[in-house]
Amino acid sequence: MKVQIDSLRGLACLLLVGYHVVGADPDHGLRVADGALRWLNDALAYLRMPLFTVLSGLVYGLRPFSGDSKAFLLGKVRRLLVPMLFVGTLFAILQAVTPGTNSSVGVWYLVHIQPVAHFWFVESLFWVFLVIWALERWNLIGSSKGFTLTLALSCTLYLTVRGWTWFGIEGAIYLMPYFLVGLACSRFLLMPHLSNVWVKLGLTAIAMGAAVSMGMPIPNPERRTVAMLLVGVALCLLCMGSKMAVPWLARIGNHSYAIYLWHVFFTAPTRMLLDLLAVDYVALDLVLGVTFGLAGPMLMERIFAGLRWPALLLLGKSVKKKNGFKPNSDVLAMAR
Repeated sequence: MKVQIDSLRGLACLLLVGYHVVGADPDHGLRVADGALRWLNDALAYLRMPLFTVLSGLVYGLRPFSGDSKAFLLGKVRRLLVPMLFVGTLFAILQAVTPGTNSSVGVWYLVHIQPVAHFWFVESLFWVFLVIWALERWNLIGSSKGFTLTLALSCTLYLTVRGWTWFGIEGAIYLMPYFLVGLACSRFLLMPHLSNVWVKLGLTAIAMGAAVSMGMPIPNPERRTVAMLLVGVALCLLCMGSKMAVPWLARIGNHSYAIYLWHVFFTAPTRMLLDLLAVDYVALDLVLGVTFGLAGPMLMERIFAGLRWPALLLLGKSVKKKNGFKPNSDVLAMAR
């Protein structure tokens, strides 16, 4: 199962890095206004962040809260909040001082109170784990009935609550249903059923019907709708039912957290260097941007994972001193 999970995380990384290389809209990234690449980048909005989140829930279910609240909560602070504060602040500073960046922080005293760029996901995921810890602590999602009620409530909040952007709370509301779907797959042993051909056909029909109802694809679609939730969940379940096991994707997926944190530090300079060299070939920009966006963070993790303070600040890793510093066996990083 590890290779399958890592392969899907590698796929999620490819989609994420490609998204930031191309740009969320024609004013960002490669500034692609139309054509197949713009269409594909917009269409994959239905899968990118939901897949990261479903996989986080799936992996958490394999190693759930065991009763030690202090260890669990401090682990999430270390793994999520420490690198968010350090790497996210560094990113904001570099955006502010570097000519040619696409955007910059507006009000500095609100940094991380208002989430910074893609680091919103890390901040919001912390809240998700905090809620999950409380639910587990009170044994509210151990049974199928309690879990179903919790999932229904999270979907209701997903569809109705708006405007709580501070501290990533709105992002947590967006992520929670997907996280719970992933958790259900591991907690209630749903994975074998996802490979059933009739289940796949049903999920495909749901995904296509929901996407068509939204007028797929549209730039930056509204995430918080029934159709978006259905297509996101269906596509994620189809991915998990595919039993994908691709070694080179798994190698990428094994570094997924480092890639998530650090890819923009490599994609943006690559784009700016190609602009400086007057290279105007979108395919080359895309290939080089994705390549360096993946390879740079992977190399960083190999270099810094065994060094105590860099591992903590740059990657959220805990390196304990025992016959020299050694990195944690962090094979399932996004949910640990």
